Amino acid sequence: MSILSVEKGEAYYRNILKSIKGYAVFTTDKDGIITSWNPGAQNILLYKADEIIGKNGNILYIPEDINARVPDIELATALQDGKAINERFHVKKDQTRFWGSGLVFPLLDDQENHIGFTKIMRNVSDEEQAEVNLREEQTLAQTLVSAFNEPIVVLNSDLKIINFTSAFVQYFSLNKTSITGKDFYEIMDGGVNIEQLHLKLEEALKNENFHTDFEVAYIHTQRGARSVYVKPRRIYQPPNLLFSLEFEDLTENKAVMEEKDVFISVASHEIRTPISVIKAYGQILSRELKDAKPIVTKAVIKINEQISYMSSLITALLDTSKITTGKFEIELEVFDLCNLVKEITEGFRLTQTSHKIIFTQEKNSMVLADKVRTGSVITNLLSNAVKYSPNATEVRVNLDIIDHQVKVSIHDYGMGIPDIEKGKLFQRFGRTESIKKTKIPGTGLGLHLSAEIIKLQGGEIGFTTEVGKGSTFYFTLPLYEGEV
Repeated sequence: MSILSVEKGEAYYRNILKSIKGYAVFTTDKDGIITSWNPGAQNILLYKADEIIGKNGNILYIPEDINARVPDIELATALQDGKAINERFHVKKDQTRFWGSGLVFPLLDDQENHIGFTKIMRNVSDEEQAEVNLREEQTLAQTLVSAFNEPIVVLNSDLKIINFTSAFVQYFSLNKTSITGKDFYEIMDGGVNIEQLHLKLEEALKNENFHTDFEVAYIHTQRGARSVYVKPRRIYQPPNLLFSLEFEDLTENKAVMEEKDVFISVASHEIRTPISVIKAYGQILSRELKDAKPIVTKAVIKINEQISYMSSLITALLDTSKITTGKFEIELEVFDLCNLVKEITEGFRLTQTSHKIIFTQEKNSMVLADKVRTGSVITNLLSNAVKYSPNATEVRVNLDIIDHQVKVSIHDYGMGIPDIEKGKLFQRFGRTESIKKTKIPGTGLGLHLSAEIIKLQGGEIGFTTEVGKGSTFYFTLPLYEGEV
């Protein structure tokens, strides 16, 4: 792993920086605050050392990249991999943009302690070169499109059609010779539910989220009503944004899914009875073999643990099937959500010792909701927080009242979730690839059920996350302001 280290003192290192004229070379502390600035950096970025030392290095990035947290991602990548490649637009003191190419390295002291980062960069383009880069990216998009047989279209930030596959033209019955450069919505306004499509695309563009798939309705001219799955993927980042949309017809798949839901429901019902019998016999064994050999006692404990896991899995499968078929029932009552959170967190404190559960509460949090179902959501989020932060020692639970909504947040200091895997979390059986590589057990049903329960009660569920630093999962329910 390649690491830059201060080995011969600050003065020696500063002399090296001054000798490099054609490159911007500067250092930051661990939080990205600039701590040194060489003459090459002044020539390229126009800031004098006394103007920029002490400021956050984000000042050199374009707003689009700051919003996408590109600077933080670069530093995290450099710390993890030993270096991070930096090729993107940067901003000079006079606010002009240029294409910079370089590397970011972790900066260590002579005891190998991480003290910051070093960035080396050169200006490889002006506006003309940036246009060349854009043309190259468009060529890349054309090459990518030519390699696929699926219905795919490539769009720019203005939602103009840059390229497309033949399958896209065929599926939507379009005229291949007249759609390049046209407005995407104008082309699609012939059977596709434009309101659905517009809402989801605007959300993806606003949040720069190109890994969350969505569904839209489409009336096919020959095959009638269809359900189409849309998969957005970014090809090139802003300001010269290019992204693709891949379309998949789900109509036949939905019929198969409905048959699978029926099978899951029937199978789960049939399995529940023998599981209940096995559980009863397991409890008898536990009672009768209290004085048995340790290996026998341990075996009985493991049997009962697995029976409980199977029982909870069957319940989750049944609930998932009910949600899919519209038979999931919510029983509403008025209760204090704060008290419910408090009861559940206190229960966790008694049943596990690996993490300290810290609860910050706020009064007057009455809601009209299903107490049992809401409790299962809190339990699931708390269980996940403990389970997915095995190297941490605490979990924080907060309850706030914001704009007539009660918000419950559960924060862990665990693994975090990579951007590319965020879209899987609330899907049925949606376990991320990074979690699958660990030995942490799970079914991928808990978050899916939690999301559906909260949505059915008029609330919202979501999360924020940072890889290596942890995640905060939260949900909201409307504050009940009537008479109790």
